[in-house]
Amino acid sequence: MFEKFRSAAIALSVFVVLLGIGAYVMVQMGGGDKLFGGKEGSLPPVDFGVLDRSFDDPSYLLCAKNMCPNADVDGPAPRFDVPAQKLRLAIVDFADNMPTVNTFRFDPMNNQFDFTERLPGESLPSVITVRISDIDGYSSELAVYSRTPVGNSRAADHEERVTRWLRMIESRLAS
Repeated sequence: MFEKFRSAAIALSVFVVLLGIGAYVMVQMGGGDKLFGGKEGSLPPVDFGVLDRSFDDPSYLLCAKNMCPNADVDGPAPRFDVPAQKLRLAIVDFADNMPTVNTFRFDPMNNQFDFTERLPGESLPSVITVRISDIDGYSSELAVYSRTPVGNSRAADHEERVTRWLRMIESRLAS
């Protein structure tokens, strides 16, 4: 009896090792997306024009009413006395120099960018979407939407995150 059990355990172990080697080879050949999913994830881009957000959502949104007509906003989009290009460079510089921030989606044609930020102590990252609008060539506006699509979060955490991001971006624009 013990001999049959040992033989079955060895056969199962060999099968699991071969399955692991097969998965490794598949991933190395570029077929890992079928097993583990792609790098781009399944988070759809934010369309501020149709965004339907209520105050019940644990998130934080600063947006102009004409850009976010269907959403309950926490405040107006902040204005900056710099061209949109300079504001974009300040945001990219901030994101590149923060070890807790990763670029998730980069759409320079629409001036909309998605970043993930995972602070120490957080189990899942938050997503911050920013959209830059050129006002008159000399000033620009920034819509900011912070949320945690998976997991628990509080609206106050997102408000603190957006406030910190705006403070850092303003300091980069001042220098």
